[in-house]
Amino acid sequence: MGSEMCIRDRSTNSQLAENKKGWIDFDAGPIVEGESIDDAAKRLLQLVIEVANGKETQTEKRGYRSISIFKDGVVL
Repeated sequence: MGSEMCIRDRSTNSQLAENKKGWIDFDAGPIVEGESIDDAAKRLLQLVIEVANGKETQTEKRGYRSISIFKDGVVL
């Protein structure tokens, strides 16, 4: 039986991730600051494994459980 798992929100800059801690699951900003893509990929993989093992995403912590995979634009 399959199930979806979603790292809901990613940030491409650390300032955004810092300002939106309650929304952002993964901060990719350190790549711009010199972190290797391989190291960032390892961090992301570790997060995916943690979520697959039951860690709640930031969105789930706020009680939201729905996802919109094929939706373009803003989802309310």
